[in-house]
Amino acid sequence: MAQFVTAQQVIDNSFSSTNTDPNFIKTTSIEQTQLKHIKPVLTEDLYDLIVTENNASSLSAVNQTIFDTYIVPAMYWFVKHDVNLDIAIKSNSKGVNRSFGNFSEQGTNTDVSHTMEVAFSNGLKILERMTEYIHDNESDYPTYNRGENVLNDVSYRGGIIY
Repeated sequence: MAQFVTAQQVIDNSFSSTNTDPNFIKTTSIEQTQLKHIKPVLTEDLYDLIVTENNASSLSAVNQTIFDTYIVPAMYWFVKHDVNLDIAIKSNSKGVNRSFGNFSEQGTNTDVSHTMEVAFSNGLKILERMTEYIHDNESDYPTYNRGENVLNDVSYRGGIIY
């Protein structure tokens, strides 16, 4: 599956420090973010169509619009949300350790949680705007299934789905 974004794009567009090592963001994390956050909103058939077109580097004009305007920007924030904890707390052969650099002070659990919540909220707002756009232009997206879009029937509070 072709990824919608690269690790470097995520860093450049959502991290406050562009010196973040792109190796912290694994390709599997990006793929899981696509499946976890984007697919349930696009719904299965539209998501599969966009993946197929993206893999072939031939997005239709209408799909290119939602890809560039909504999907890619939302991916920046959702990838940041999904990898933030792993960047802050490393799991290795010595167990679980806090990450820190030579010239930085470690953030608290509250800092990490707040950063994750803000990233999630930013991504969610973009997907809400995308849903409105698709609903306003539904004839352009015949493979979209309004009833399957999780945003049409779900509320979020503090990053928790209800």
